[in-house]
Amino acid sequence: MGGDGGNNKRRGGGRASTTSTTPTGIVRVVLPNEKVEDEGNSKFMEVLRDELRPGDEVAIRPGKTHLSYRGKHVPVTDMVYLAWGLGIVPVLDQVRAITPKGSSSVEASSVTWLNDNRDDFDIAMDDLEAEYMKCPGKLAVSCIIDDVLNANPMEGNREVEESVPYYNAGTMAVVCGPKRFAEKARGYLMRRGYPENCICVLP
Repeated sequence: MGGDGGNNKRRGGGRASTTSTTPTGIVRVVLPNEKVEDEGNSKFMEVLRDELRPGDEVAIRPGKTHLSYRGKHVPVTDMVYLAWGLGIVPVLDQVRAITPKGSSSVEASSVTWLNDNRDDFDIAMDDLEAEYMKCPGKLAVSCIIDDVLNANPMEGNREVEESVPYYNAGTMAVVCGPKRFAEKARGYLMRRGYPENCICVLP
């Protein structure tokens, strides 16, 4: 494990365990250096942070790569992403998958990324900007510094309200971040007209 992007993030990089017939690959894991409140019941982050040493191996089974849309309006034409902190990592993967022309039915996407510290944007700012530059007419990106996780409501925040569109038929919203943020963002979206079955909360 090594420091990357300041003193509050860590990245682990390693070659995947393989057999002679399996192609090799690299797995990168991004997590805070210090334990945060909403890490859930899994010991995975604790093991990565405190127990693994250079040369150790860990087996990881990738999660689902596709989102489940349960809304009534198909196809999905608009994507709205709300992320807090390291929640931007899976959001960035989703953006890369749907932004290229012809890759999906999605015509427009917006990403609202929130942090309470400017330095926390370093983890993915360059990558997010690169995706925006590829398709500036299809992707809107807003990076907002505000402590909506612990203190401030999302309602009344002018930057948040300008970056998160009201619901239109064919829109799917994705929320990614700590549990407290996910609950707050989900409630905010529903108050802006998003049906519950059109909101996907990533763990």
